[in-house]
Amino acid sequence: MPFAHSILSLSASGLYFCVIVACLAATLTAHRARQLPRHVWHWLLLALFFAVLIALRLLNVEDSLRNALRAALRAEDSYQERREIQGPIIATIVLLAGAGTLALHYRTMRYVRGRRNVARMAALWGAMAMLCLIGLRIISLHSVDALLYGAAKLNWIIDIGASLTVLGAAIYYTWLVRRQG
Repeated sequence: MPFAHSILSLSASGLYFCVIVACLAATLTAHRARQLPRHVWHWLLLALFFAVLIALRLLNVEDSLRNALRAALRAEDSYQERREIQGPIIATIVLLAGAGTLALHYRTMRYVRGRRNVARMAALWGAMAMLCLIGLRIISLHSVDALLYGAAKLNWIIDIGASLTVLGAAIYYTWLVRRQG
């Protein structure tokens, strides 16, 4: 079955592709400059993460998963009570995002030194933001959807902002390591 894609969806996929290219450049740069193995792996995993995001977007996986969850709730005659299920899930996502942000912030401030490492951490923050956004979009609680898709279009702001954060961090990392080498 062919999928109809909006220009915004295709544009997001194009941005994700640019992020992949930048992350792969950072991976190769880290490898050639004999940086720590975790540098190579972080950039490679970020490239893979954004490749998965392209596949999810082009195959409409989020919409399919959201519809499947709704169908399952309807089949159990629980659709009217979905907010009772969605609320705790959203709260868990927000709590995990907050805890992850605090842990990453603590790690960054306490242990991470140097601009290369800060760039890597910024890229990981961007990927975490994307994961949280995807979780919120799939759960699709009405009040959260009103924020994400409302007048401010937080969905696109977070999506593009997180992608640009990873893109910028990868470019900056590549530039730093090449300049030092």
